[in-house]
Amino acid sequence: MIKKLLLVTFPIDLGSTTFEQLFIKMFDSCPNIDLKVYRFAANQNHIHPKSIFTLDYARKFWKRIIDSRKLQKAVHQANSEGRKVLFNGISPAVFAYPAIHHENSYIVTDWTRKLFAPIWGHSGSPTWLTFIHKRVLNSQKYVFGVTDAVIEQIKKDYDVPENKLKKVKLPFASDLNMFVPSPKQEEDEIRILFVGGDFHRKGGDILLNWFVENYKPGLQMTMLTRKSKVIHPKISFVNNVSYGQARHIEIFKNHDIFVLPTKCDAYPSVLGEAACAGLAILTTKNALGAPEIVRNNINGYICSSQEDLLNKLNELINNKSLIKEMKSNSRKLMEKEFEDELVLNEYMTYIFE
Repeated sequence: MIKKLLLVTFPIDLGSTTFEQLFIKMFDSCPNIDLKVYRFAANQNHIHPKSIFTLDYARKFWKRIIDSRKLQKAVHQANSEGRKVLFNGISPAVFAYPAIHHENSYIVTDWTRKLFAPIWGHSGSPTWLTFIHKRVLNSQKYVFGVTDAVIEQIKKDYDVPENKLKKVKLPFASDLNMFVPSPKQEEDEIRILFVGGDFHRKGGDILLNWFVENYKPGLQMTMLTRKSKVIHPKISFVNNVSYGQARHIEIFKNHDIFVLPTKCDAYPSVLGEAACAGLAILTTKNALGAPEIVRNNINGYICSSQEDLLNKLNELINNKSLIKEMKSNSRKLMEKEFEDELVLNEYMTYIFE
């Protein structure tokens, strides 16, 4: 029997665009799903004007109202067709709220505005916005969280009952097919990879300084980021590479250790890409989705701080046999935990029960 689904996405940045592609590929792979995709406010500049008292802000506000009406019309149409509606993120569900039917509507998310409060030391959500998000989250049949951190935070800060909250996995099956380990092993060189457009928040500056200060023959590093920072014979800076391009895939394949010393992240999908490609992974506890991908001492380390991460990195680059073991374990873990049918069945069970 054919199952009808409307997937509503909000491709506001690289992370949400990557998640969008992962979900589309997962549902498209199932012949029993009649999938429609609605890309809310796609191909727009999502940089907010500095002041609300500007013509730019007025234009953006009016455009968002028009986009919201179009989205609500699409959701109404989906309801009339008997489609289930899955919102990728809370924001598109907010804009569609007047059209939502409780029994047909679901949200999947890795993030809320209050998620980073323990890291920042303050809430990122004003009271009025928290109230709106609480109403929208509680209007869903189920809210899917892809990390334990977001599940616990939604339960605590938005009063969503446990029976509405479901833990699911990100659908990395397409990445398992795309990012495969290289059959070639460079025994004489250890290759480190960093990926992050927001260079300082992702900890790129910390890693760059470490490499320059601790460089020794046999180390090489690639930094996939927006612009180069220093000139070093063993550091390559790469930009203008999009997800899924041949160059993107090749970069992951040709490295040994993926390092993300991030100060603040919900669920960096690059961790999954790195694990699929068979890389050892070092990141911090501030990558809240890291426990979904990284097992301490098995395929990498989730470190308590950036300083702790650099200490672990110093140890790891002097232990090639452990690097080789962790690389193998990363790929095995992804194949076991994120197998296509296993992940898809979770969503199918909850949405079409």
